[in-house]
Amino acid sequence: EKFKVGQVWKYANRNSEDSSTLTILKIEKYDKGDTIIHIRVDAVKIYSPKSATGYNNFIGHLPFSEKAISKSVIKLVGQNDNLPDFSEGYNQWKEAWDSGKGGYWTVDLKEAIDGVDKAMQPKK
Repeated sequence: EKFKVGQVWKYANRNSEDSSTLTILKIEKYDKGDTIIHIRVDAVKIYSPKSATGYNNFIGHLPFSEKAISKSVIKLVGQNDNLPDFSEGYNQWKEAWDSGKGGYWTVDLKEAIDGVDKAMQPKK
């Protein structure tokens, strides 16, 4: 298996986010053959109306297909055995997933981060 919980990977990032990395938080295999990799992304700039600066520098939880992560990562840069608590985001996702309303990202990580950033922006 290429991916393991706690791995920190460099990925094909957005412009000006060269130091950004993803950390693998959890890996789940489902009956239908889906392997979902839950990640945290650090060193990004994401619009956040709740933040004092207007931006967050991380995304605490994103579910991805294994294939999308494989396409996105460039090189393994570390191992984090002291994972941050991601239970709130994961539990919200899991509840939606179990009720048939939750999904996971299948595009590359850079596109997904753009999508999250755009979704957080105020509607004009």
